[in-house]
Amino acid sequence: MDVEVYYSGQRGGTMPYAALPAFRLFCKQNGFQLKWDSTNKRVDLDSGLKGKVCVLFTGISSGGGTAYEWEVLGNVQKFLSDSGMEVVISQNNPSLAKNTDVAIRFSLKEMRVLEKPRLIFFQSEDEKRQDLVKCLRAELQQSGIPCHYKVTKNQKQPSIVHIQLQLPLFTEVSKRKLYAEKIALHLASGVLEYFQNGLHIQPMAFLPPTILKLFYSTMLITSDKESQQGADEKPWAEAEEQSTIQESNQSSAEDSDSNIEGNSESDSEREELMILAEEELLDQVVTIHPVEEVPEQVETRTAAEVYFDYTLIHSESAEKPYLLIGTLQVKNTGNVELENPIVCLRVSPVDSIKMGGQVLPPKLVETMAVQGTSGLKGWRYLEDDWFAQAMERGEYWIAPIQPVTIAPESTESFQNFQISFLKQEAGKGIVVEGVVLCNDQTVHFSANNRIAVSF
Repeated sequence: MDVEVYYSGQRGGTMPYAALPAFRLFCKQNGFQLKWDSTNKRVDLDSGLKGKVCVLFTGISSGGGTAYEWEVLGNVQKFLSDSGMEVVISQNNPSLAKNTDVAIRFSLKEMRVLEKPRLIFFQSEDEKRQDLVKCLRAELQQSGIPCHYKVTKNQKQPSIVHIQLQLPLFTEVSKRKLYAEKIALHLASGVLEYFQNGLHIQPMAFLPPTILKLFYSTMLITSDKESQQGADEKPWAEAEEQSTIQESNQSSAEDSDSNIEGNSESDSEREELMILAEEELLDQVVTIHPVEEVPEQVETRTAAEVYFDYTLIHSESAEKPYLLIGTLQVKNTGNVELENPIVCLRVSPVDSIKMGGQVLPPKLVETMAVQGTSGLKGWRYLEDDWFAQAMERGEYWIAPIQPVTIAPESTESFQNFQISFLKQEAGKGIVVEGVVLCNDQTVHFSANNRIAVSF
């Protein structure tokens, strides 16, 4: 009797019922969660991290979090979600840290006097997360970014591990992207190592079903493959045996005939018999070996190219502002639809830039939005107090008024936004960066370029 084996609800194969006790011990030793259904003769496996909860917070000072913080934590969420745990990203709701297994805050701070990037671990004197901090720091040190401790007294949320990336002001976009990728990878690895050490389970129990498919194909017995293999081998064995019997009978006949009549069969007749035997063997092989085509599986891929197109209108007068007219292009380069993009424009310095263009405050959408054939259309600010938040964080959050879906290989544009600013002091500049969040903010794409004006 065979037992059906499922992993995270997906069928992995079958195994002999007699192997069930040994298989249970193997799963227990490696950390898999196993449930045996004796009625249906079925084994259900799950990741060793199923039921674990990880909460990721953006920076406190920025309120809703910077676009860069969202990008890093979004990638960490992707890494950890595949391991089976539940991962939540929160803007600023510390109450979520209660009764969770891991709570981490990641923030970004840009500094004029800083020459090289560094990571700061803010640690309270009564730190209860020593093991987690140890694993995170060990992993993040491998990113090549120096790590430092900073002890803080009377920390309000000791259960949250706060990690801050400090960058020199005007760090190049390519370097910022590289730092974000490294931090996300090693931050996720540190969380997994923390669970591995604390739960005493092997990393194999963290792998998603797609990767464990190889494990199933080599460790579990699939009766279909075995029976097919046996069917493949049997005709060859029978053919070889038949050929041997024919040769043996032929040899015996020749010996007998040689004693009575002396070589009654000629060499040409023997060759003809051998050719007929080979043709019969080939007929058997062609008949028993049908070729089945396996349909190719297409892996879903979420991807996009985001970039700025812009024009700078120069003013000769020091009293008149410069005017920058820009468009943010979002091209879907994956094979999955991108729904309802939200645009975040991050500007610096905050007090020198004013945002304009055809972007409406939420309260004016009903009365001032353009009426299209399918209803209201255009772009709006995400929050009613968008101006106050922009002055505080340097970020403008903008969303489409109507539902928007970007099909694969299609492009959606946030067109003709306007940014005005006065001439800056020598050595200073204006920077505009962009990020796009889609599919209920579960995927994040940073712009490939940024707008930078130096003086």
